[in-house]
Amino acid sequence: MVKQREADVVIIGAGITGTTIARELSRYKVDAVVVEKGGGEGIQAQTKASGGMVYTGFAMLMSFVLKSIMAPDAPLYDPDSQKTKWLEQGFDMASQRFEELDVRHRKLVTLTPALNKEEVKILESLVKTAEGIGVRYATPRWADRRTCLEMEPHLTKDVVAGLYSEGDMMQVSPYELAIAQAENARQNGIRFMSSAEVTGVLQKNGYQIVETSQGPIKTRFVVNAAGMLADVVADMGGARDWDLTFARNLIIVTDRRAGGLFHTFLSRPPVPGKAPIGVPTLDGNLMLSPGVYSIPRDRYDMGAYPGEAMQNLLVAKRYIPELSEKDVIHTFVGMRVFNARDPEENIIEPCSTNPRFINVAVRLPGIASSLPIARYVVGLLGDAGLELTTKSDFNPFREAIPRFRELSESERSSLINKDSRYGHVVCRCETITEGEIVEAIKRGARTVAGVKYMTRAGMGRCQGGFCGPRVVNILARELNIPATQIMDSGSGSPVVPFVNKGLLRVSNL
Repeated sequence: MVKQREADVVIIGAGITGTTIARELSRYKVDAVVVEKGGGEGIQAQTKASGGMVYTGFAMLMSFVLKSIMAPDAPLYDPDSQKTKWLEQGFDMASQRFEELDVRHRKLVTLTPALNKEEVKILESLVKTAEGIGVRYATPRWADRRTCLEMEPHLTKDVVAGLYSEGDMMQVSPYELAIAQAENARQNGIRFMSSAEVTGVLQKNGYQIVETSQGPIKTRFVVNAAGMLADVVADMGGARDWDLTFARNLIIVTDRRAGGLFHTFLSRPPVPGKAPIGVPTLDGNLMLSPGVYSIPRDRYDMGAYPGEAMQNLLVAKRYIPELSEKDVIHTFVGMRVFNARDPEENIIEPCSTNPRFINVAVRLPGIASSLPIARYVVGLLGDAGLELTTKSDFNPFREAIPRFRELSESERSSLINKDSRYGHVVCRCETITEGEIVEAIKRGARTVAGVKYMTRAGMGRCQGGFCGPRVVNILARELNIPATQIMDSGSGSPVVPFVNKGLLRVSNL
């Protein structure tokens, strides 16, 4: 019989939202546990597929314009709306948060080129809108054809003009941020359970029992930060008057050798249903997203349709002609999630029939607003009766795993002298060492995906073809379990289902 765990608060979901809430709760003398269905923090479907953009200004302005087309009766810009306030506050808080957590980030220039006179007119209307709103949204500047090509030399020569903006967009790796927040929360006393699917929430004697695949947890408060499954979990906690809707877009990732083809956040003039062109990642790849947002078959519609990747690549080539299908190393689906009650807002509220069950269903962009949202959720917990006593020893700082590839020769030598495993390269594509993988396991990685998102082992050109078996062996050795028990991304996903010739022995052939 599995022993029942206990906690003051159970947070369901370890994506950006759940880990931000966990870190904020770790500032207080609160016993909290985060349960995650997947095999580790930061690999939740929405978080790992996010572009990692934290923005206001020009990029947000284009969202306002799209909103005005799709919802013409709604105000173009409402400074008093909850979403707008949190996005602006979150952008202003972002740099300090990233610095404290030792998370890589950078500022990006946004560029929106126009390829014909009709698109120039759209950009002219954008400028008028920006001037009408003012303040931080009046940032776009005109670039003539020559300036556009100076900014992006590989841009199509068909470019006529463009708008660009500086200082209102930052880029961070979304899964790195979630992992860093989880590590910092864990350092400050928050517990985490991975591969723990929530199967029910019961009310019993004034408490809530969160049933998971790893056993029940007795708690007073539940925070539902389950992302794409927030509606499913909400039904476990009580009544809801909202549904979730979804829109999918196929993302293309290129080899790093194509990374120099553009350097800005490259977008097209805002058109409903069409995504930006793409952005260079922090690791030198290009992430291309020029397709259309389509209605998926269901929330699990994560595969590419026949010809979809090539169709999207051709759109990207319209802007960057030198892009090649030979540079494509990976594709994945980004799923946008909205609530049907008010698609332009978030659902951050207690359940109407259970005030100690807080629903947190966040619409994009989620990273920028996550910190103000987390502080608001902590306030809701306090209003519902959770005692919030500040810790005197809270430590906001976390140190990242050394990134061997980015170190100088002297720094590499020093690291190898301390631990020789840093001298053994396991992932050749990304130059990831055994030392980095072992450190990731020490910090909680228990699956191949956990190691992948903590170190990038398996994210290179061969997509784990070379390093995959070695990662499995290191996991098995460090965890002292058979290789057959190593999962790819969570329970039920064994990488090695059988030992050598085991299938033959099982089938008695």
